[in-house]
Amino acid sequence: MIKEALQYIVDLGKVAVSEINGSQYSTGQLFRIPEELTAAPLSVHTLSAIIDYITSGADECAESDDSMDRRFVIHVADYDRVYLYRELNNDKARECLIEAELSVPSFPFGRWMDMETFTINLQTCFTPDGDRDKLVQLAGTVRADQGVTVADDGMTQQVTARSGISLVQQVPVPNPVELVPFRTFTEIEQPASPFVFRMRRDGDTIMAALFAADADMWKREAILNIRDYFGSELPEEILGDVIILA
Repeated sequence: MIKEALQYIVDLGKVAVSEINGSQYSTGQLFRIPEELTAAPLSVHTLSAIIDYITSGADECAESDDSMDRRFVIHVADYDRVYLYRELNNDKARECLIEAELSVPSFPFGRWMDMETFTINLQTCFTPDGDRDKLVQLAGTVRADQGVTVADDGMTQQVTARSGISLVQQVPVPNPVELVPFRTFTEIEQPASPFVFRMRRDGDTIMAALFAADADMWKREAILNIRDYFGSELPEEILGDVIILA
Protein backbone atom coordinates (compact mmCIF):
# COMPACT_ATOMS: atom_id res chain seq x y z
CA MET A 1 0.00 0.00 0.00
CA ILE A 2 2.81 2.39 0.90
CA LYS A 3 4.69 1.43 -2.27
CA GLU A 4 1.64 2.16 -4.42
CA ALA A 5 1.14 5.52 -2.73
CA LEU A 6 4.76 6.50 -3.33
CA GLN A 7 4.51 5.43 -6.98
CA TYR A 8 1.36 7.55 -7.34
CA ILE A 9 3.22 10.61 -6.00
CA VAL A 10 6.10 9.98 -8.41
CA ASP A 11 3.69 9.72 -11.33
CA LEU A 12 2.17 13.06 -10.38
CA GLY A 13 5.53 14.73 -11.04
CA LYS A 14 5.74 13.42 -14.60
CA VAL A 15 4.76 15.79 -17.40
CA ALA A 16 2.91 14.48 -20.41
CA VAL A 17 2.34 16.34 -23.68
CA SER A 18 -0.83 15.75 -25.67
CA GLU A 19 -2.13 17.14 -28.96
CA ILE A 20 -5.80 18.11 -29.17
CA ASN A 21 -7.32 19.66 -32.30
CA GLY A 22 -3.88 20.59 -33.60
CA SER A 23 -2.75 22.30 -30.39
CA GLN A 24 -0.30 20.88 -27.88
CA TYR A 25 -1.04 20.78 -24.16
CA SER A 26 1.03 19.65 -21.18
CA THR A 27 -0.06 18.24 -17.84
CA GLY A 28 2.53 20.37 -16.02
CA GLN A 29 4.54 23.56 -16.33
CA LEU A 30 7.43 23.38 -18.78
CA PHE A 31 10.51 25.61 -18.74
CA ARG A 32 12.38 26.35 -21.94
CA ILE A 33 16.15 25.99 -21.86
CA PRO A 34 17.66 29.17 -23.40
CA GLU A 35 20.03 28.92 -26.33
CA GLU A 36 22.28 31.74 -25.03
CA LEU A 37 23.78 32.29 -21.64
CA THR A 38 23.29 35.71 -20.03
CA ALA A 39 25.30 37.42 -17.31
CA ALA A 40 23.97 38.90 -14.09
CA PRO A 41 23.79 42.73 -14.24
CA LEU A 42 26.26 44.95 -12.45
CA SER A 43 24.83 47.32 -9.83
CA VAL A 44 26.15 50.91 -9.94
CA HIS A 45 25.04 54.32 -8.66
CA THR A 46 26.29 56.68 -11.39
CA LEU A 47 25.52 57.38 -15.03
CA SER A 48 29.22 57.69 -15.81
CA ALA A 49 29.63 53.98 -15.03
CA ILE A 50 27.38 53.19 -18.01
CA ILE A 51 29.44 55.49 -20.24
CA ASP A 52 32.65 53.84 -19.04
CA TYR A 53 31.28 50.35 -19.69
CA ILE A 54 30.27 51.16 -23.26
CA THR A 55 33.39 53.11 -24.25
CA SER A 56 35.89 50.74 -22.62
CA GLY A 57 34.65 47.66 -24.46
CA ALA A 58 34.24 45.81 -21.17
CA ASP A 59 33.44 42.08 -21.42
CA GLU A 60 33.86 42.01 -25.21
CA CYS A 61 36.28 39.09 -24.90
CA ALA A 62 33.45 36.98 -23.43
CA GLU A 63 30.88 37.89 -26.09
CA SER A 64 30.17 36.02 -29.30
CA ASP A 65 30.35 37.59 -32.75
CA ASP A 66 26.56 37.46 -32.91
CA SER A 67 26.09 39.35 -29.64
CA MET A 68 28.68 41.95 -30.68
CA ASP A 69 26.43 42.88 -33.61
CA ARG A 70 23.60 43.80 -31.24
CA ARG A 71 23.35 47.45 -30.25
CA PHE A 72 23.29 48.71 -26.70
CA VAL A 73 19.93 49.88 -25.34
CA ILE A 74 19.93 52.49 -22.56
CA HIS A 75 16.55 52.48 -20.85
CA VAL A 76 15.87 55.53 -18.67
CA ALA A 77 13.18 53.86 -16.58
CA ASP A 78 12.75 56.80 -14.20
CA TYR A 79 14.56 59.73 -12.63
CA ASP A 80 16.38 57.30 -10.31
CA ARG A 81 16.78 54.13 -12.42
CA VAL A 82 18.67 53.50 -15.67
CA TYR A 83 19.37 50.13 -17.26
CA LEU A 84 21.83 49.09 -19.96
CA TYR A 85 20.73 46.23 -22.22
CA ARG A 86 21.77 44.52 -25.41
CA GLU A 87 19.19 44.16 -28.19
CA LEU A 88 17.05 41.01 -28.28
CA ASN A 89 19.03 37.77 -28.55
CA ASN A 90 18.00 34.51 -30.23
CA ASP A 91 15.76 33.71 -27.25
CA LYS A 92 13.88 37.03 -27.72
CA ALA A 93 15.33 38.19 -24.39
CA ARG A 94 17.28 41.34 -23.53
CA GLU A 95 20.44 40.83 -21.54
CA CYS A 96 20.68 43.45 -18.77
CA LEU A 97 24.32 44.45 -18.31
CA ILE A 98 24.12 47.31 -15.80
CA GLU A 99 21.54 48.55 -13.31
CA ALA A 100 22.16 52.15 -12.21
CA GLU A 101 20.10 53.20 -9.19
CA LEU A 102 20.20 56.57 -7.46
CA SER A 103 21.89 56.91 -4.08
CA VAL A 104 21.70 60.47 -2.72
CA PRO A 105 20.32 61.98 0.52
CA SER A 106 16.69 63.04 0.22
CA PHE A 107 14.84 65.90 1.91
CA PRO A 108 11.81 64.84 4.00
CA PHE A 109 9.18 66.87 2.12
CA GLY A 110 5.83 67.29 3.83
CA ARG A 111 7.26 66.66 7.30
CA TRP A 112 7.43 69.25 10.08
CA MET A 113 10.92 69.82 11.56
CA ASP A 114 12.43 72.10 14.14
CA MET A 115 14.44 74.98 12.66
CA GLU A 116 17.85 73.43 13.34
CA THR A 117 16.95 70.18 11.58
CA PHE A 118 15.29 72.14 8.80
CA THR A 119 18.44 74.26 8.27
CA ILE A 120 20.73 71.22 8.19
CA ASN A 121 18.54 69.50 5.61
CA LEU A 122 18.39 72.65 3.49
CA GLN A 123 22.17 72.88 3.35
CA THR A 124 22.80 69.19 2.67
CA CYS A 125 19.95 68.22 0.33
CA PHE A 126 19.76 71.29 -1.98
CA THR A 127 22.06 73.05 -4.41
CA PRO A 128 22.86 76.70 -3.52
CA ASP A 129 20.39 78.02 -6.09
CA GLY A 130 16.98 79.62 -6.09
CA ASP A 131 15.63 80.70 -2.71
CA ARG A 132 17.66 78.26 -0.61
CA ASP A 133 19.94 80.87 0.99
CA LYS A 134 16.94 83.04 1.89
CA LEU A 135 15.35 80.14 3.76
CA VAL A 136 18.63 79.29 5.49
CA GLN A 137 18.97 82.91 6.61
CA LEU A 138 15.40 82.97 7.89
CA ALA A 139 15.79 79.68 9.74
CA GLY A 140 18.85 81.08 11.51
CA THR A 141 17.00 84.26 12.50
CA VAL A 142 13.75 82.92 13.93
CA ARG A 143 13.71 82.13 17.65
CA ALA A 144 10.93 80.53 19.67
CA ASP A 145 10.43 83.26 22.26
CA GLN A 146 7.76 85.82 23.06
CA GLY A 147 9.18 88.11 20.41
CA VAL A 148 8.24 85.83 17.52
CA THR A 149 5.00 86.36 15.64
CA VAL A 150 3.81 84.77 12.43
CA ALA A 151 1.32 86.58 10.15
CA ASP A 152 -0.15 84.47 7.36
CA ASP A 153 -2.56 85.55 4.61
CA GLY A 154 -2.33 82.30 2.62
CA MET A 155 0.02 83.74 0.00
CA THR A 156 2.93 85.01 2.09
CA GLN A 157 4.02 84.70 5.67
CA GLN A 158 5.42 87.60 7.67
CA VAL A 159 7.77 86.47 10.42
CA THR A 160 8.80 88.91 13.13
CA ALA A 161 12.08 87.91 14.82
CA ARG A 162 14.17 89.68 17.44
CA SER A 163 17.63 90.86 16.37
CA GLY A 164 19.88 91.38 19.35
CA ILE A 165 17.90 92.73 22.30
CA SER A 166 15.46 95.27 21.03
CA LEU A 167 15.74 95.48 17.22
CA VAL A 168 12.87 93.78 15.43
CA GLN A 169 13.20 92.68 11.79
CA GLN A 170 10.35 91.98 9.39
CA VAL A 171 11.36 88.94 7.29
CA PRO A 172 9.07 88.32 4.27
CA VAL A 173 8.73 84.70 3.16
CA PRO A 174 7.35 84.40 -0.41
CA ASN A 175 5.30 81.42 -1.51
CA PRO A 176 5.95 79.36 -3.43
CA VAL A 177 9.75 79.28 -3.14
CA GLU A 178 11.92 77.92 -5.95
CA LEU A 179 14.45 75.33 -4.81
CA VAL A 180 16.76 72.80 -6.45
CA PRO A 181 16.93 69.58 -4.41
CA PHE A 182 19.29 66.70 -5.13
CA ARG A 183 16.72 64.25 -6.51
CA THR A 184 18.37 62.56 -9.49
CA PHE A 185 21.84 61.51 -10.64
CA THR A 186 24.50 64.08 -9.82
CA GLU A 187 25.98 64.04 -13.34
CA ILE A 188 23.00 65.95 -14.71
CA GLU A 189 21.47 69.33 -13.88
CA GLN A 190 19.05 69.02 -10.98
CA PRO A 191 15.52 70.22 -11.89
CA ALA A 192 14.20 73.27 -10.03
CA SER A 193 10.70 73.13 -8.55
CA PRO A 194 8.30 75.37 -6.63
CA PHE A 195 7.60 74.48 -3.00
CA VAL A 196 5.16 75.84 -0.44
CA PHE A 197 7.06 76.88 2.70
CA ARG A 198 5.12 76.82 5.96
CA MET A 199 5.91 77.62 9.60
CA ARG A 200 3.99 76.97 12.79
CA ARG A 201 4.50 77.04 16.55
CA ASP A 202 4.53 73.75 18.44
CA GLY A 203 4.69 74.69 22.11
CA ASP A 204 7.94 76.59 22.55
CA THR A 205 9.36 75.37 19.23
CA ILE A 206 9.02 76.91 15.77
CA MET A 207 8.50 74.21 13.15
CA ALA A 208 8.96 74.43 9.38
CA ALA A 209 8.09 72.26 6.41
CA LEU A 210 8.27 72.23 2.61
CA PHE A 211 5.47 70.89 0.40
CA ALA A 212 5.92 70.07 -3.30
CA ALA A 213 3.84 72.28 -5.60
CA ASP A 214 4.58 71.01 -9.14
CA ALA A 215 2.69 67.67 -9.31
CA ASP A 216 6.01 65.84 -9.88
CA MET A 217 6.65 67.60 -13.20
CA TRP A 218 10.34 67.61 -12.26
CA LYS A 219 10.52 63.85 -12.83
CA ARG A 220 9.89 64.22 -16.56
CA GLU A 221 12.52 66.97 -16.75
CA ALA A 222 15.02 64.74 -14.95
CA ILE A 223 14.36 61.84 -17.34
CA LEU A 224 14.92 64.09 -20.34
CA ASN A 225 18.10 65.49 -18.77
CA ILE A 226 19.41 61.94 -18.34
CA ARG A 227 18.65 61.20 -21.99
CA ASP A 228 20.47 64.35 -23.08
CA TYR A 229 23.44 63.44 -20.87
CA PHE A 230 24.02 60.19 -22.72
CA GLY A 231 23.52 61.91 -26.06
CA SER A 232 26.25 64.44 -25.27
CA GLU A 233 28.71 62.22 -23.37
CA LEU A 234 28.85 59.22 -25.70
CA PRO A 235 31.44 59.56 -28.50
CA GLU A 236 30.05 60.16 -31.99
CA GLU A 237 31.55 56.92 -33.34
CA ILE A 238 29.71 54.92 -30.67
CA LEU A 239 26.45 56.84 -30.50
CA GLY A 240 25.12 55.14 -33.63
CA ASP A 241 25.35 51.75 -31.90
CA VAL A 242 23.37 52.89 -28.86
CA ILE A 243 19.58 53.20 -28.56
CA ILE A 244 18.41 55.61 -25.84
CA LEU A 245 14.88 55.13 -24.56
CA ALA A 246 13.39 57.74 -22.21
